[in-house]
Amino acid sequence: MDFTVFGGGSWGTALAIHLRRNNHTVKIWEFNREQAEQMQKSRFCPLLPEKVLIPKDIFVTSSLEKAVENTDVILVAVPSDKVETTITNAKKFISNQEVLLCSKGFASRQRLQSDVLQQNLPHNAIYCLYGPTLAIELANGLLTGIVLAGKSDKSALKKALKSDILRVETTDDMIGVQVGAALKNVIAILIGIAEGVGLGQNATAYVFTKGLNEIKTIGVAMGADPETFMGLTAIGDLTLRSRNRMLGVEIGKGRSLEETLKHTNHVLEGIASVQDALMLKNKLNLNLPMISELYKILFKSKAPKEALSNI
Repeated sequence: MDFTVFGGGSWGTALAIHLRRNNHTVKIWEFNREQAEQMQKSRFCPLLPEKVLIPKDIFVTSSLEKAVENTDVILVAVPSDKVETTITNAKKFISNQEVLLCSKGFASRQRLQSDVLQQNLPHNAIYCLYGPTLAIELANGLLTGIVLAGKSDKSALKKALKSDILRVETTDDMIGVQVGAALKNVIAILIGIAEGVGLGQNATAYVFTKGLNEIKTIGVAMGADPETFMGLTAIGDLTLRSRNRMLGVEIGKGRSLEETLKHTNHVLEGIASVQDALMLKNKLNLNLPMISELYKILFKSKAPKEALSNI
C-alpha cells in the first residue's frame, strides 16, 4: 500500500518509519515548510532522538497536494486542534483514500474527531488507530499493541499495519476508542500529580481506578461500549509514563502549569482535553469529582494536596 502521514511530529514520524519497515511506500506531510525541508535533508525528526533516522525513501513535504497524490491511505497524526483545519485544506486533493485518525483529543465544541472527518469527507472510509504507543518505542521496533477501529472492513488495513512488533486489535466502537484516547491524557495528568505530591502508590492506584471509571462514565453517556475502556485505548494507555503524566508529576511538586510548559517542545493534548472533559461533564450532567478537581488545579490555582483530598 501507499501511505501518507499528516504530521511530522514524533508520533507521525514513528508511524511512517514503522510503515516503511513493513515495506510500504510512505510520505510525510509536515505543515512547517522549514521543518519539512530539514527533515527531508537531515533524515531525522526534531522531536525524536537523532539516532532515530527516517529511511531515505520516505518523502517529506509541506505540500498537501504532493503528499496526497497516488496514496491509498492517509494517517492523520497532527495535533488534535489542527485536525479540522488540516482536513479542510486537504480535502480538495483527497479522492477515495481511506483515512486513519491517530490524533488524541476532541474537536472543537467537544465533538468527536471522526465526526469532523466524516462531515468533510462523506465518501471516504474513516478509521481510528489508538493505543498505549510511545513514539520512540515504536520507532525503535519495540513490541507495541494498538487498536484499529472502524465500521468498514478492517482486514486489509490490519494486515498492512501489523508486524512482529506491532500487534493490531480491531473494534467497531469508534466512540469508545476516541473518548478513551482523549481522556486518558486527562487522568494521566492527575495520576502524575498524585505521584508528584508524594501520596504513595496506594493513592496513585486509587486515582488510576477512579479516573478510569470517570472516562468510562463519559464514554458510555456518549454511546460507547463500556467494555472498550478495559482495553488498550483506555486502561492500557493509562499505564504509560507519558508526557502528560510527567507534566502532572511536575505540577504535583509545586510547579505551575505555565512554568512546566516552558520546559517542553511537545504538544500536551491532555491540557485542552481537561477543559473538554469539564464541558462534557456539564453538558451530560455527570458527577465527575476527579476531573472537576483536576480542572481547579490546572486553571484555578487550587493546591494539589487540597484538591486530591476532595476525591
